Amino acid sequence: MRPSRIASVTALLVAALSAPATAATLSPVKQVQQVVDWFTGFFDNRAQVSRNANVPFLEMENCAVSANGSANSQYVHLEQFFGSSGRLLRSSAYEFSPAATGVDLSVFSYRDRAAALGTCDQAMPSLDLSNLAMPSCDIMLAYKPEAFFGTNEPDGCPTSFPIPGSTVVSTVTISADAVDSLDVFRLPTGGEIGTPIAFRRVSTPEPAMLAALAGLGLAAIASRRKK
Repeated sequence: MRPSRIASVTALLVAALSAPATAATLSPVKQVQQVVDWFTGFFDNRAQVSRNANVPFLEMENCAVSANGSANSQYVHLEQFFGSSGRLLRSSAYEFSPAATGVDLSVFSYRDRAAALGTCDQAMPSLDLSNLAMPSCDIMLAYKPEAFFGTNEPDGCPTSFPIPGSTVVSTVTISADAVDSLDVFRLPTGGEIGTPIAFRRVSTPEPAMLAALAGLGLAAIASRRKK
């Protein structure tokens, strides 16, 4: 890992560990900063997998990114990988905005995912707002003791995964050292699938994640050179 990445990880850990326990008393803008601080960094669900081998081992890297014209919103680029193989699971952009009673969270997929991959490896990560696919999937985050909690139950958001016409209902809890998430996919044919994932903060990414990031970066460069 480059020294700049190590310094970034250290800064994120310091920010998380020093986070105040009274976020509910913060202004809406400062609540946005608090949840972004808690959401950024390296995470995996190794502890969960050790208790239940049926849960897939996942790794996640989230980094704050700058975006022109974002006003009071803050953006985070997310990449999740299957930890056993380093294969990319998903990549998304998260927009956190101040609201009257909490924090508005909007989750965007990318129009060109390859162009966004490896964003967190940049010296100054930035986000191209024109690369965000519309509409977003929205959740209101409210502060609970020591954590932000949100769900878009019962309506959820339309999705083409795992089959067109599905709906995903998302629930998330974000705290200083953990991100607990559950995406329940309701199928148009009836029934639903979904597994709760308990991400916990880790100080550095696993080798599989680093290899996957490097491979994806090289693939994206090769693709651009062919154009």
